[in-house]
Amino acid sequence: MTVMTEEDFALAGEYVLGLLDAGQNAIVIARIATDSDFAAEVETWRLRLNPLLGPEHAPPEELWSKIEKALPADTLQDVGTNKLTFWRALTGISMTSAILMGILLLQKPVPSPTTVAPAPMIAALGSENSNAAITARYDRAQGTMLLTPVALDTGALYPELWVVPADGKARSLGMIKGDKPTEMIVSPDMRQFMNEGAVLAITPEPAQGAPDGIATGPILASGKITIL
Repeated sequence: MTVMTEEDFALAGEYVLGLLDAGQNAIVIARIATDSDFAAEVETWRLRLNPLLGPEHAPPEELWSKIEKALPADTLQDVGTNKLTFWRALTGISMTSAILMGILLLQKPVPSPTTVAPAPMIAALGSENSNAAITARYDRAQGTMLLTPVALDTGALYPELWVVPADGKARSLGMIKGDKPTEMIVSPDMRQFMNEGAVLAITPEPAQGAPDGIATGPILASGKITIL
């Protein structure tokens, strides 16, 4: 198990936010494929930041008066008496920097007591023999999975995703895209096999999938499922 440092947490966040140069990106991508703990941290950052990384919109002017009325009188004792000016100034800070600072201060937010949805599962699929790398996030509540390829080349064939549970038998989850993210619904009869410790694997197969549900190609990338 990798001992994650503050630098590792920050590096994962900077990667997701697109703040790294080409050389640093290559290093991170290689680490994602070989370090499951770091890959899990990257996916955690991705889940936290996705809702926040959309286009920025200026708040309507009337919102400021509402904010000023809602602010407690004693919260701004260290930043001057003009509460509204202070909060307006905060909006001048880079959204990216604000997100980074906030999440670094709250690395592991405590879930709301009303949260009942099971924690998502993730897997970092990689290979020691190639640069193939792909991340997977499975939502147990919805039965949906998002697969994001970092590097995946199947030549003239097509990538097929498999789950290998404790019994060692590979079961097809379907065909995925090798050049862009794939959102898929795991069929109800396959969800029972999506457990922590099960392995996700990718093989190159014909366009219609492996004949008779038996893999014909070599394993291009694989990784164990873990719970966030």
